[in-house]
Amino acid sequence: MPSFRSVLAPITLGLLLCVSASGCDKKGSGTKTPRGMSKEDVEAEKEKAKTQAKVNQLIVQANEALGAGRYVTARKIAEDALAENPDNADAYVVLGAANWRAGDFDASTEALRKAMELDPTNFGGGVALSRNLRAASLYDESLAILEPVIAAESEGFQGKSCEQLEDCEEVGGWCDTEAKVCKPPVLVDTRAAQLWAYYMTLDTEKGPAVADEVFLGGAAAADVTNDAIRGYADFLRAFAGKGELVVIEGETGTGDLGLDIYTGLTHSFAVVGGEPSRALFSPLQIESRIDKELADSLGLEPLGKTALLNLGEYEVTLIPEVEFKGIKIKNVPALIDDLAIFSSGLPDKAGVILGHQALHKIGSIVADYPNKSLTITKAAPSAAPAGAAERPLVMLDQWSLHVPATPITIDSSDHTIWAWLGYANASAVTLTAKSYLKSGHLPREIENPEDPDNGRKMVYVDQVSFGSVTAPGMGGLVYLEQPGEPQLAMVRGFSGFELGGFVNVALLEQLKVTYAYGQGKIWIEKP
Repeated sequence: MPSFRSVLAPITLGLLLCVSASGCDKKGSGTKTPRGMSKEDVEAEKEKAKTQAKVNQLIVQANEALGAGRYVTARKIAEDALAENPDNADAYVVLGAANWRAGDFDASTEALRKAMELDPTNFGGGVALSRNLRAASLYDESLAILEPVIAAESEGFQGKSCEQLEDCEEVGGWCDTEAKVCKPPVLVDTRAAQLWAYYMTLDTEKGPAVADEVFLGGAAAADVTNDAIRGYADFLRAFAGKGELVVIEGETGTGDLGLDIYTGLTHSFAVVGGEPSRALFSPLQIESRIDKELADSLGLEPLGKTALLNLGEYEVTLIPEVEFKGIKIKNVPALIDDLAIFSSGLPDKAGVILGHQALHKIGSIVADYPNKSLTITKAAPSAAPAGAAERPLVMLDQWSLHVPATPITIDSSDHTIWAWLGYANASAVTLTAKSYLKSGHLPREIENPEDPDNGRKMVYVDQVSFGSVTAPGMGGLVYLEQPGEPQLAMVRGFSGFELGGFVNVALLEQLKVTYAYGQGKIWIEKP
């Protein structure tokens, strides 16, 4: 969990009052007061100190509750702390973390923004807000938030010149052997937050530099974190000096459109490096991929290797061009892979997958699923299409995957459910028991599940709403608390964010969706 600076600071009444007789005058009947202060001033300072001590204790309790998974309790305690002191940044950090765990993205981001307004150097707040901003595709802002936090890490550090690592041991830092100067200790959480943003935006200079700082600076980190950092850095290094990556040529492109019932992935005809092929669009995969057979056919040379967390080792290459009618996507960094596993619902094996890194650079992808047509634009839309509902698209970072999520409601309920957008369950919509019951349904409605071993109950959903756009009457599947839905549990366990279900292929087929990944938005229409 995040650490909180002010909680660790010693706060005692004695420090705030008088610590030596030399600084005090004697007034009245034996009451000592600091020189220049009235008795009323002293009492006011004493009350202020008591309040601050109480607030700090509440923050510790809220943080402990959050660490134990009791986010409702943590949120209530944080609110109590803010009632005592509405200007306490750490209380807002805990509130933001609790709201994140509850699946309230907007409230979480609002609380964390407030924390950073009050204390721009707050470590826990900076790391958490950076995560939220990356999830909303606000990568530049996520990096800017971290700058004062990282600057504060070196406060009080006395640097000196150095030649080798050992030269900085006495000052507690590390030697930058290129700059030949001792630098302060590196905290991995802030640097990892930087690298995740640089990785998504394909910054081949700053990303590896951050990774070098982590390893040369001896930052304490879990093995899994080190593995993720190393894999990201190796991927970026392979494309250093290769020019601008993911370049869009042309204003508008068009194509046919399919939706794979086995993977939930959108696909279209494309010409890859001059070869006709099938292109998949997958924000779930961070990196783009090219099928090994196609890469060999095009004579694409591997530029390096990377071992990605939970995914394995891959050779990487640069796809020269992916062309749709009217638009070209050039210089696409990609993993070389066998794409058969991604092509189970296609007549032929896909040649390329455009992952989140590439999709982020495209202005919009308009998927008209009922009419099976695709439109790609270089520029992002300036406004929603007429009659469309604008919804946020949050990308939940699993380090090896990015899970696309958007808010929905069911059956005219006001309860918001964050759902994984584009899954391949057989039903139109899949829900957790918690989200289904919070949407106005009764426990008896999910008794006697048809699949008791897996805890699955079939239900009829009157409507699924994306803001003002509603899709009526469809089959749903509810996962009971035990054993639960494993993919949703995976996301919740890693990211800490409460996902309540899936929007599946059967529902997507009814919709026209404009994906604006670079803006963190989608627009939904019901043709």
